[in-house]
Amino acid sequence: MPTPPKIPGQPSPHDAYGSDEDSGDKTRKVMVQRIGAVRRVVVHTLRVVAGRDMLRFVTLDEEDIVTIGRDETCSLMLSDASVSRRHAKVRLINGQVVVEDLGSTNGTAVNSHFVARANLNVGDHLEIGAVSLRLDILSLEEISHLENVLARLEAPRRDALTGLLTRAFIEDDLPELMLRCSRVQADLTCLFLDIDFFKQVNDRFGHQVGDDALLTVARLMLVSVRDTDPCVRYGGEELLMFLQGTNEAAAYEVAERIRKTIAGHDWSRTSIGLRVTASIGVAQWDAREPQKDWLARADKALYASKANGRNRVTRSSEVER
Repeated sequence: MPTPPKIPGQPSPHDAYGSDEDSGDKTRKVMVQRIGAVRRVVVHTLRVVAGRDMLRFVTLDEEDIVTIGRDETCSLMLSDASVSRRHAKVRLINGQVVVEDLGSTNGTAVNSHFVARANLNVGDHLEIGAVSLRLDILSLEEISHLENVLARLEAPRRDALTGLLTRAFIEDDLPELMLRCSRVQADLTCLFLDIDFFKQVNDRFGHQVGDDALLTVARLMLVSVRDTDPCVRYGGEELLMFLQGTNEAAAYEVAERIRKTIAGHDWSRTSIGLRVTASIGVAQWDAREPQKDWLARADKALYASKANGRNRVTRSSEVER
Protein backbone atom coordinates (compact mmCIF):
# COMPACT_ATOMS: atom_id res chain seq x y z
CA MET A 1 0.00 0.00 0.00
CA PRO A 2 1.40 3.45 -0.79
CA THR A 3 2.19 5.68 2.18
CA PRO A 4 -0.79 8.00 2.72
CA PRO A 5 -0.33 11.72 3.39
CA LYS A 6 -0.28 12.90 6.97
CA ILE A 7 -3.74 13.90 8.22
CA PRO A 8 -3.88 16.57 10.94
CA GLY A 9 -4.69 15.04 14.30
CA GLN A 10 -3.79 11.53 13.15
CA PRO A 11 -0.48 9.67 13.55
CA SER A 12 1.25 8.55 10.40
CA PRO A 13 1.27 4.83 9.56
CA HIS A 14 4.87 4.67 10.72
CA ASP A 15 3.89 6.09 14.13
CA ALA A 16 1.79 2.97 14.70
CA TYR A 17 4.71 0.61 14.46
CA GLY A 18 7.88 2.34 15.67
CA SER A 19 11.28 0.78 14.95
CA ASP A 20 13.65 -1.79 16.37
CA GLU A 21 15.48 0.97 18.21
CA ASP A 22 12.46 2.42 20.03
CA SER A 23 10.16 -0.62 20.41
CA GLY A 24 9.97 -2.87 23.45
CA ASP A 25 12.35 -3.36 26.35
CA LYS A 26 15.94 -2.69 25.29
CA THR A 27 17.10 -5.40 27.71
CA ARG A 28 15.00 -8.07 25.95
CA LYS A 29 17.01 -11.05 24.73
CA VAL A 30 15.92 -11.27 21.12
CA MET A 31 17.07 -12.90 17.91
CA VAL A 32 18.16 -11.12 14.78
CA GLN A 33 16.75 -12.64 11.63
CA ARG A 34 18.14 -11.90 8.20
CA ILE A 35 15.84 -11.95 5.18
CA GLY A 36 18.00 -11.22 2.17
CA ALA A 37 19.83 -8.01 3.03
CA VAL A 38 17.27 -7.00 5.69
CA ARG A 39 17.90 -7.57 9.38
CA ARG A 40 15.06 -7.53 11.89
CA VAL A 41 14.72 -8.26 15.59
CA VAL A 42 12.33 -11.16 16.25
CA VAL A 43 10.83 -12.69 19.39
CA HIS A 44 9.22 -16.04 20.22
CA THR A 45 5.55 -15.28 20.82
CA LEU A 46 2.60 -17.39 21.98
CA ARG A 47 -0.66 -16.00 20.58
CA VAL A 48 -4.29 -17.09 21.04
CA VAL A 49 -5.73 -17.98 17.62
CA ALA A 50 -9.42 -18.63 18.39
CA GLY A 51 -12.16 -17.77 20.87
CA ARG A 52 -12.94 -14.78 23.04
CA ASP A 53 -9.27 -14.28 23.98
CA MET A 54 -8.11 -14.27 20.34
CA LEU A 55 -4.95 -12.16 19.76
CA ARG A 56 -3.92 -12.12 23.41
CA PHE A 57 -0.25 -13.02 23.50
CA VAL A 58 2.88 -13.33 25.56
CA THR A 59 6.51 -12.98 24.46
CA LEU A 60 9.19 -15.38 25.66
CA ASP A 61 12.50 -14.20 27.05
CA GLU A 62 15.42 -16.56 27.63
CA GLU A 63 15.16 -18.36 30.99
CA ASP A 64 12.01 -16.46 32.11
CA ILE A 65 9.09 -18.58 33.36
CA VAL A 66 5.82 -17.67 31.65
CA THR A 67 2.65 -18.89 33.38
CA ILE A 68 -0.69 -19.33 31.58
CA GLY A 69 -4.06 -19.57 33.33
CA ARG A 70 -7.17 -17.77 34.57
CA ASP A 71 -5.46 -16.26 37.60
CA GLU A 72 -4.73 -12.57 37.22
CA THR A 73 -1.14 -13.15 38.36
CA CYS A 74 -0.40 -15.29 35.27
CA SER A 75 1.84 -13.91 32.53
CA LEU A 76 -0.92 -14.72 30.02
CA MET A 77 -4.37 -14.58 31.59
CA LEU A 78 -7.14 -16.42 29.71
CA SER A 79 -10.85 -16.10 30.42
CA ASP A 80 -12.17 -19.46 29.19
CA ALA A 81 -13.73 -21.64 31.93
CA SER A 82 -11.86 -24.71 30.62
CA VAL A 83 -8.56 -23.10 31.70
CA SER A 84 -7.29 -23.76 35.24
CA ARG A 85 -6.24 -20.86 37.43
CA ARG A 86 -2.58 -21.81 36.93
CA HIS A 87 -2.72 -24.15 33.96
CA ALA A 88 0.77 -24.42 32.43
CA LYS A 89 4.18 -22.82 32.32
CA VAL A 90 6.44 -22.12 29.36
CA ARG A 91 10.18 -21.43 29.22
CA LEU A 92 12.64 -20.52 26.48
CA ILE A 93 15.87 -22.41 27.22
CA ASN A 94 18.82 -22.01 24.84
CA GLY A 95 16.45 -21.22 22.00
CA GLN A 96 14.10 -24.16 22.71
CA VAL A 97 10.56 -23.50 23.95
CA VAL A 98 9.40 -25.97 26.61
CA VAL A 99 5.85 -26.27 27.99
CA GLU A 100 4.89 -28.03 31.23
CA ASP A 101 1.40 -28.74 32.55
CA LEU A 102 0.81 -27.57 36.13
CA GLY A 103 -1.70 -30.26 37.12
CA SER A 104 -4.55 -28.60 35.23
CA THR A 105 -8.08 -30.00 35.26
CA ASN A 106 -8.54 -30.23 31.47
CA GLY A 107 -4.95 -30.87 30.43
CA THR A 108 -2.37 -29.32 28.13
CA ALA A 109 -1.84 -30.52 24.57
CA VAL A 110 0.60 -29.88 21.73
CA ASN A 111 -0.89 -30.36 18.27
CA SER A 112 -3.84 -32.23 19.87
CA HIS A 113 -1.63 -34.66 21.84
CA PHE A 114 -1.87 -34.33 25.63
CA VAL A 115 1.46 -33.78 27.34
CA ALA A 116 2.90 -33.34 30.81
CA ARG A 117 6.02 -31.68 29.39
CA ALA A 118 7.03 -31.16 25.76
CA ASN A 119 9.05 -29.05 23.36
CA LEU A 120 7.24 -26.50 21.20
CA ASN A 121 8.42 -25.63 17.70
CA VAL A 122 7.46 -22.58 15.67
CA GLY A 123 4.06 -23.18 14.11
CA ASP A 124 2.97 -25.70 16.75
CA HIS A 125 -0.43 -25.30 18.40
CA LEU A 126 -0.60 -25.33 22.18
CA GLU A 127 -4.01 -26.24 23.62
CA ILE A 128 -4.64 -24.86 27.10
CA GLY A 129 -7.94 -26.49 27.99
CA ALA A 130 -10.19 -25.48 25.08
CA VAL A 131 -8.06 -22.45 24.16
CA SER A 132 -5.75 -22.77 21.16
CA LEU A 133 -2.47 -20.84 20.93
CA ARG A 134 0.25 -20.92 18.28
CA LEU A 135 3.97 -20.40 18.68
CA ASP A 136 5.26 -17.80 16.22
CA ILE A 137 8.32 -15.65 15.73
CA LEU A 138 7.23 -12.03 15.44
CA SER A 139 9.11 -8.81 14.83
CA LEU A 140 8.96 -5.97 17.33
CA GLU A 141 6.82 -4.05 14.83
CA GLU A 142 4.33 -6.92 14.65
CA ILE A 143 4.21 -7.15 18.45
CA SER A 144 3.63 -3.41 18.72
CA HIS A 145 0.78 -3.67 16.20
CA LEU A 146 -0.82 -6.49 18.21
CA GLU A 147 -0.57 -4.38 21.36
CA ASN A 148 -2.29 -1.50 19.57
CA VAL A 149 -5.05 -3.78 18.25
CA LEU A 150 -5.74 -5.10 21.76
CA ALA A 151 -5.83 -1.53 23.07
CA ARG A 152 -8.37 -0.60 20.38
CA LEU A 153 -10.60 -3.49 21.47
CA GLU A 154 -10.68 -2.15 25.02
CA ALA A 155 -11.25 1.53 24.13
CA PRO A 156 -14.55 3.27 24.99
CA ARG A 157 -17.60 3.25 22.70
CA ARG A 158 -16.97 -0.24 21.38
CA ASP A 159 -19.35 -2.97 20.30
CA ALA A 160 -19.63 -5.44 23.18
CA LEU A 161 -19.10 -8.55 21.03
CA THR A 162 -16.58 -7.58 18.36
CA GLY A 163 -14.72 -4.72 20.04
CA LEU A 164 -15.17 -2.63 16.89
CA LEU A 165 -16.57 0.89 16.86
CA THR A 166 -20.35 1.05 17.04
CA ARG A 167 -22.59 2.40 14.29
CA ALA A 168 -22.66 5.73 16.15
CA PHE A 169 -19.25 6.42 14.56
CA ILE A 170 -21.00 6.92 11.19
CA GLU A 171 -23.03 9.85 12.48
CA ASP A 172 -20.73 11.27 15.15
CA ASP A 173 -17.18 10.93 13.80
CA LEU A 174 -17.14 10.00 10.12
CA PRO A 175 -18.17 13.50 8.92
CA GLU A 176 -15.17 14.99 10.72
CA LEU A 177 -12.85 12.37 9.21
CA MET A 178 -14.20 13.17 5.76
CA LEU A 179 -13.65 16.88 6.37
CA ARG A 180 -10.04 16.35 7.47
CA CYS A 181 -9.28 14.27 4.40
CA SER A 182 -10.94 16.86 2.16
CA ARG A 183 -8.86 19.68 3.65
CA VAL A 184 -5.56 17.99 2.81
CA GLN A 185 -6.89 16.37 -0.39
CA ALA A 186 -6.26 12.89 1.00
CA ASP A 187 -8.05 9.87 -0.44
CA LEU A 188 -10.56 8.05 1.74
CA THR A 189 -11.97 4.64 0.84
CA CYS A 190 -14.63 2.46 2.47
CA LEU A 191 -14.52 -1.33 2.64
CA PHE A 192 -17.98 -2.84 3.25
CA LEU A 193 -17.69 -6.46 4.44
CA ASP A 194 -20.41 -9.06 4.97
CA ILE A 195 -19.89 -12.63 6.21
CA ASP A 196 -21.19 -15.12 3.65
CA PHE A 197 -24.11 -17.38 4.63
CA PHE A 198 -23.91 -16.22 8.24
CA LYS A 199 -27.43 -17.44 9.01
CA GLN A 200 -26.39 -20.93 7.94
CA VAL A 201 -23.47 -20.76 10.38
CA ASN A 202 -25.88 -19.91 13.21
CA ASP A 203 -28.39 -22.56 12.14
CA ARG A 204 -25.84 -25.37 11.81
CA PHE A 205 -23.36 -24.59 14.59
CA GLY A 206 -25.43 -22.49 17.00
CA HIS A 207 -25.37 -18.81 17.92
CA GLN A 208 -22.37 -19.18 20.23
CA VAL A 209 -20.22 -20.37 17.33
CA GLY A 210 -21.77 -17.66 15.15
CA ASP A 211 -20.74 -15.04 17.68
CA ASP A 212 -17.22 -16.49 17.86
CA ALA A 213 -16.99 -16.45 14.05
CA LEU A 214 -18.03 -12.79 13.94
CA LEU A 215 -15.56 -11.91 16.68
CA THR A 216 -12.78 -13.74 14.81
CA VAL A 217 -13.51 -11.97 11.52
CA ALA A 218 -13.41 -8.62 13.35
CA ARG A 219 -10.00 -9.39 14.84
CA LEU A 220 -8.58 -10.68 11.56
CA MET A 221 -9.78 -7.45 9.99
CA LEU A 222 -8.20 -5.24 12.67
CA VAL A 223 -4.85 -7.00 12.35
CA SER A 224 -4.95 -6.44 8.56
CA VAL A 225 -5.36 -2.65 8.62
CA ARG A 226 -3.39 0.20 10.14
CA ASP A 227 -3.96 1.25 13.74
CA THR A 228 -5.46 4.56 12.57
CA ASP A 229 -8.07 3.07 10.20
CA PRO A 230 -11.53 3.08 11.87
CA CYS A 231 -13.37 -0.27 11.84
CA VAL A 232 -17.09 -0.34 12.57
CA ARG A 233 -19.74 -2.96 13.25
CA TYR A 234 -22.46 -1.55 11.02
CA GLY A 235 -25.11 -4.11 11.93
CA GLY A 236 -25.38 -7.89 12.34
CA GLU A 237 -22.49 -9.42 10.39
CA GLU A 238 -21.81 -6.26 8.33
CA LEU A 239 -18.51 -4.51 9.05
CA LEU A 240 -17.04 -1.29 7.67
CA MET A 241 -13.43 -0.13 7.36
CA PHE A 242 -12.32 3.39 6.43
CA LEU A 243 -8.84 3.57 4.93
CA GLN A 244 -7.34 7.02 5.11
CA GLY A 245 -4.99 8.25 2.42
CA THR A 246 -5.84 5.17 0.33
CA ASN A 247 -7.37 5.16 -3.14
CA GLU A 248 -9.65 2.51 -4.59
CA ALA A 249 -6.86 0.49 -6.21
CA ALA A 250 -4.79 0.25 -3.03
CA ALA A 251 -7.90 -0.41 -0.92
CA TYR A 252 -8.82 -3.27 -3.25
CA GLU A 253 -5.47 -4.91 -2.45
CA VAL A 254 -6.15 -4.52 1.28
CA ALA A 255 -9.64 -6.00 0.83
CA GLU A 256 -8.24 -8.96 -1.11
CA ARG A 257 -5.71 -9.60 1.66
CA ILE A 258 -8.49 -9.54 4.27
CA ARG A 259 -10.70 -11.82 2.17
CA LYS A 260 -7.89 -14.37 1.75
CA THR A 261 -7.00 -14.17 5.45
CA ILE A 262 -10.60 -14.95 6.45
CA ALA A 263 -10.97 -17.79 3.92
CA GLY A 264 -7.59 -19.28 4.89
CA HIS A 265 -8.07 -19.06 8.65
CA ASP A 266 -8.08 -22.35 10.57
CA TRP A 267 -11.78 -22.29 11.47
CA SER A 268 -11.62 -25.81 12.90
CA ARG A 269 -10.09 -24.17 15.98
CA THR A 270 -13.50 -22.52 16.50
CA SER A 271 -15.65 -25.52 15.58
CA ILE A 272 -14.99 -28.73 13.64
CA GLY A 273 -16.38 -28.44 10.11
CA LEU A 274 -16.79 -24.67 10.25
CA ARG A 275 -15.77 -22.67 7.18
CA VAL A 276 -16.19 -18.91 6.90
CA THR A 277 -15.74 -16.55 3.96
CA ALA A 278 -16.63 -12.92 3.37
CA SER A 279 -17.69 -10.68 0.50
CA ILE A 280 -16.40 -7.10 0.30
CA GLY A 281 -17.35 -3.95 -1.58
CA VAL A 282 -14.84 -1.11 -2.11
CA ALA A 283 -15.76 2.53 -2.77
CA GLN A 284 -13.50 5.59 -2.80
CA TRP A 285 -15.12 8.78 -1.54
CA ASP A 286 -15.68 11.55 -4.07
CA ALA A 287 -15.26 14.72 -2.00
CA ARG A 288 -18.29 16.20 -3.75
CA GLU A 289 -20.75 13.46 -2.76
CA PRO A 290 -22.84 13.13 0.41
CA GLN A 291 -21.83 10.50 2.94
CA LYS A 292 -24.97 8.42 2.40
CA ASP A 293 -24.33 8.21 -1.36
CA TRP A 294 -20.75 7.10 -0.77
CA LEU A 295 -21.76 4.33 1.63
CA ALA A 296 -24.55 3.31 -0.72
CA ARG A 297 -21.96 2.80 -3.49
CA ALA A 298 -19.89 0.62 -1.16
CA ASP A 299 -23.01 -1.36 -0.29
CA LYS A 300 -23.84 -1.76 -3.99
CA ALA A 301 -20.34 -3.08 -4.66
CA LEU A 302 -20.75 -5.52 -1.76
CA TYR A 303 -24.06 -6.70 -3.23
CA ALA A 304 -22.30 -7.32 -6.55
CA SER A 305 -19.72 -9.49 -4.76
CA LYS A 306 -22.48 -11.55 -3.21
CA ALA A 307 -24.47 -11.77 -6.45
CA ASN A 308 -21.40 -13.00 -8.34
CA GLY A 309 -20.67 -15.98 -6.11
CA ARG A 310 -19.53 -14.51 -2.77
CA ASN A 311 -16.03 -14.76 -1.26
CA ARG A 312 -14.86 -11.98 -3.57
CA VAL A 313 -14.07 -8.26 -3.67
CA THR A 314 -15.76 -5.81 -6.02
CA ARG A 315 -14.80 -2.18 -6.69
CA SER A 316 -17.51 0.42 -7.00
CA SER A 317 -15.96 1.61 -10.25
CA GLU A 318 -16.58 -1.86 -11.73
CA VAL A 319 -20.27 -1.72 -10.85
CA GLU A 320 -20.70 1.78 -12.25
CA ARG A 321 -19.30 0.96 -15.69
